[in-house]
Amino acid sequence: MRGDVEAKLRGEHVYPSDLRPEGALWVAAIRAPHPHATITGIDVSAALAAPGVVAVLTASDVPGVNGFGLLTADQPVLCATEVRFAGDVVAVVAAESRAEAYAARPLVDVSWEALPLVTDPAEGTVCGEVTLGHGDLDAGFAAADVVVEYAYHTGRQEHAYIETEAGVSYIAPDGRLTVSAGSQNPYSDLRQICASLDLPAERVHVLNPMMGGAFGGKEDISVQILLALVTHRTGRSARFVLERDESLAYGMKRHPFDVRIRAGATSSGELTAFDATMLADTGAYLTIGPAVLTLAAELAGGPYRYRSSRVLGKVVHTNNGNSSAFRGFGNPQIAAGNEQVIDMLALRLGIDPLELRRRNTLGQGDRAAAGFTLAHDVALGGPLASAAAVGLLTEADEWRNAAAAGRRRGIGVAAAWQSFGLGEYETGAEAWAERTVEGRWRISVSCPDLGQGNVDAFARIAAEVFGCAPADVEVVHGDSDAPDSESTNASRTIFVVGNAVAEAAALLLEKLRDHEGPLRVSHHYQPKPPMSDTAGLTPHASFTPSVLVVGLEVDVHTGEVDVRRMEHHIDPGRVIDATGVRAQSEGALMQGLGFALLEDTLVHEGNVLTDRFANYLVPTVLDAPPELRTLIISGGPDPTNPLGVRGVGEIGIAPVAPAIANALHDAIGERFAQFPVTPDAVLAALDGRNG
Repeated sequence: MRGDVEAKLRGEHVYPSDLRPEGALWVAAIRAPHPHATITGIDVSAALAAPGVVAVLTASDVPGVNGFGLLTADQPVLCATEVRFAGDVVAVVAAESRAEAYAARPLVDVSWEALPLVTDPAEGTVCGEVTLGHGDLDAGFAAADVVVEYAYHTGRQEHAYIETEAGVSYIAPDGRLTVSAGSQNPYSDLRQICASLDLPAERVHVLNPMMGGAFGGKEDISVQILLALVTHRTGRSARFVLERDESLAYGMKRHPFDVRIRAGATSSGELTAFDATMLADTGAYLTIGPAVLTLAAELAGGPYRYRSSRVLGKVVHTNNGNSSAFRGFGNPQIAAGNEQVIDMLALRLGIDPLELRRRNTLGQGDRAAAGFTLAHDVALGGPLASAAAVGLLTEADEWRNAAAAGRRRGIGVAAAWQSFGLGEYETGAEAWAERTVEGRWRISVSCPDLGQGNVDAFARIAAEVFGCAPADVEVVHGDSDAPDSESTNASRTIFVVGNAVAEAAALLLEKLRDHEGPLRVSHHYQPKPPMSDTAGLTPHASFTPSVLVVGLEVDVHTGEVDVRRMEHHIDPGRVIDATGVRAQSEGALMQGLGFALLEDTLVHEGNVLTDRFANYLVPTVLDAPPELRTLIISGGPDPTNPLGVRGVGEIGIAPVAPAIANALHDAIGERFAQFPVTPDAVLAALDGRNG
C-alpha cells in the first residue's frame, strides 16, 4: 500500500490549497474581460481604499522581468499595455480576507480599447513548424492498391484537477522568500520567480508538496510569481487559490488540432505511404506549443513502417486562451487518426485489423513515418498477441449479438506508442542517498509527486538496494533545496529519477563499507542519448507500446455511447509496482474516454463558455466501463536504462479515442470528423444514414 494512502483516506493529507500561513493575505486577480485589447489606463485608488485591502499591484510593481514562460518569457506577470486573451492578469489585490479581496476586485478601474481578434487557427500567427518524412511519397501512393483519407478536429481538453492551481508564500525563519505551490518543477519555478523579482536564487525557496493532480497543466506558472510578488512587496505571507471557474476559464488546456491524413497499402497489406498535416492552436502565448507539435510529429504514423511518408505541422498563436502540456503531449491528437486509418485500410483490404498492425510493426532498423530509424524493436508484438488471445476479441461475435433492442454493439482496437523522457532535452537527474544520524535511509530529489505515486516508487527502488522495507526509506521531494532532478513530466520520473535513485543508493552502500556514522552521497544519472538525428529531429531513445480493445453500445434512439469494456494490454518493461502501473493505466483510460466522448472547452469570440462542471463534463465513476482491465505483458526490460523500465504515465490515453472511434464504426458504420463524439453527432449520423 502506498505510504500516502492512510492520510488521504482520513482526510489528513495537506494539499497546497490547504496551507494557511499565520496572518496570510488573500490574493485575488483582476483579469482582462477582453480577449485582445490595449490597456489605456489603470486606477487602483478605490480598491486600495477598500476595507481590508493591503496592496493592489500592477505591472509597475514587478521589479524584474515582467514575463514568464517555459520556452520564452512572453506572458506578462501583470499586463502593462496589452492583453492577448480573456483572463490575462492586469493587477492583483491582497487583502486580509478572501471576501475583502474579492470585493475589491471590481473597484480596480481599467480602461480598454478593443483590438482585432484572431480566433480561427487557420488565420493564426505561426510560431512553430515541422517538416518530416522519408522516401518518395508519390511513388508510395502509386504503389498502393488502396488509399484512404481522414480529416478531423480534436477538442480543447481541460485538465480538471481535483485541486485547482493553489499555493502560499511567506518569509521563512532563515529570511528566504518561500513559495509552496502545486507545480511540477521547483527549479523551473525558482528560475522564473527570481527573474521576475530580480532576486538571487539563494534568497528564494520553492516547495512543490504532493498536490491534487497536474497532468502537465501545472508545468506552467500560475500563482507562484504573483504570490512571491505580494510577499516581496508587503512582507506578509499570502495565499492564492483559484476558484474552479477561474481554473476552467483561464487555465491551461490541451492543444486542439486539425489533422488530415492520407495513407495507402498494397493488397498484401504492406503500408506504402503516409501523409499527414497538423495545425495546432497554442493560444495567446507560446507556453510549450512547438514541443507539443514536434512530439506529435515524431509519433505520427504510429508504431508502423511505411515505404514513404510526409509529416507537416504548424502551431499558431490565436486569442483563444492558452494551451500547454497535457498527458500524452500531442500523441492523443495524432493517434486518433493514425489508428483509424489503419482500420480503414484493413477493412478495405479484408485483413484482420490486428494482423495488419502485426505485419507492419516497427522493428530495429525500420524507419518511422517521421523519418528516423529505430534503434530497437518497439515491442508491440506482446500487446498485440495478448489482445488477440485474451478477453473481448475471443468472444467478439457472441458479445456483439447480445445487444438489447434499440442498442448496437461494436468492438474497436487501437495500438499506440509513447515516448518517455525529454529526448534531446533530457539532462538527467541528480539524487542524494543518505544514512542519517539516526541510522535511517533517506533519498532526496527535487521532482514532486503529483499524486501518481512516484515517491512510493522511489522508496521501493531504494529499499531493494538497501535490503530494507520501503517504509524504512524517507523520500524528500518537491524542494528546490534538494538536488535538481528536473520536472515531473514526460513519463520520465521512474525512467530517469528512478535510475538516479538506484545508482545513488548503490554508491552509498559502497561508501558505507569504509565509513562509519552518517553519510550522504550525490549522484547524477544521464540516460543513454536519444537516437541520432536522421530526419530533421532527434527522436527519443525508446517508446512504450500498448494495445487497447474497447467494447461499446450505442443507443440508436438517443445517440448515447456507453463504453462497456476496456482492455489495455501494455508492455512497461521491468515493473517496479504493478499496482502503480494499473493505476496509471486506468486513470489515463478514463481521461481518454473524456477526450473521446465528453470533453471540449467551448470558446466563442475568445471567451470560454464552459467555466463550470455543470457545462464542462468529465467522466465520473458512473461513466467507467463495468469491465476495465489492464493486462501487463512484459517482454523483458527496456534496453535503454539500467532498471529496464519504461514510462507508463501517458501511454494509456493515446489509444482511447481511436479505439472508441473504431468501435463506433463497427457498431453503426459511421466515422466522425470531430472529437469529442457527442450523442448529437451520433444521432445525426444515424438519422442521415437512415434518411
